[in-house]
Amino acid sequence: MRPHTSEEISAFAKWLTQACQEAGMRAEQYGAKVRIIASCHFLTEEVECRSDDAGNLRWWWSWGKPITDSHDSARILTPDEVDDLVDAIAHVVAVPIRRRP
Repeated sequence: MRPHTSEEISAFAKWLTQACQEAGMRAEQYGAKVRIIASCHFLTEEVECRSDDAGNLRWWWSWGKPITDSHDSARILTPDEVDDLVDAIAHVVAVPIRRRP
């Protein structure tokens, strides 16, 4: 398998950044990383597109774990599965704030 260029990886990150913005999240791209800031500004997550040990491009959480499909935790999301990725990110950064009664 040929290594991916930084331009290819950056293009995937740009695609994710735009998809997050279209979904109503504030997202900023920094090369292969995308920072997503929740509308409440309490939660921020940074995901990265990089190769795994086998050379496959994957998305990774900031804590070093690969992002998996919400319906199948054994399946790791690839860079072109943007809709599923946006949903996974939204579940992390869009935690509703509980109001005190």
